[in-house]
Amino acid sequence: MVRLERYGGATGIVAVAAIVTQFVLVGSAGTDAPSLLRARMRWELATLMRVVGGLGIMWFTTGFATRLRRFGFAPAGPTTIVLGAGLLWGTMWLLSAAFNSVAIAEALRGGNEWSVSWLSMLGAQTVLVLTPTLMITFLIAAGVAVLASPTFPRRFGHAALFFAAVRTAMALVDWHGGADLTMRIMDMTLIWVVIASIHLMGATKPVQA
Repeated sequence: MVRLERYGGATGIVAVAAIVTQFVLVGSAGTDAPSLLRARMRWELATLMRVVGGLGIMWFTTGFATRLRRFGFAPAGPTTIVLGAGLLWGTMWLLSAAFNSVAIAEALRGGNEWSVSWLSMLGAQTVLVLTPTLMITFLIAAGVAVLASPTFPRRFGHAALFFAAVRTAMALVDWHGGADLTMRIMDMTLIWVVIASIHLMGATKPVQA
């Protein structure tokens, strides 16, 4: 179980590295068929990075939820929400990779350019649109679970709730068109996953309240 948790922390960092890499390779927008074919290898590598990122997030979430439950102090409800939201977020990255893969296949076979652009856009927007809601839910549940249990330092629980509040405010501004904060929300999410991963690879004994 300890290995599962520590591997979860390590894979969380790997997942963040893969997700950042795919953003560097192809950005946060879709593309059209000619552009995709000109940069085919870059898009294929980005697709692979999304798969690695999705699987890594799912393993990280499993290890994180296991740590929250291990000492039996935290209520099951918040931990279950953490597990569900994290696994769903990882699944969204896999779905994004699937859209990318189909877009590449369509472009290679000379399919309709509109369908290639649409699939590519879905691949880019799937996670960007759903990340705020999923991660706000994840963080609130994580904060409640941590504060109810000595599994992690209490400041980590307070930090999770603080991050959730900040992201909620940013999401409201983004949704109402005040500013485009989608990538800033993603940035904060990835930073928090790294912080949580480092905690997860650390001490495995209950900490004192």
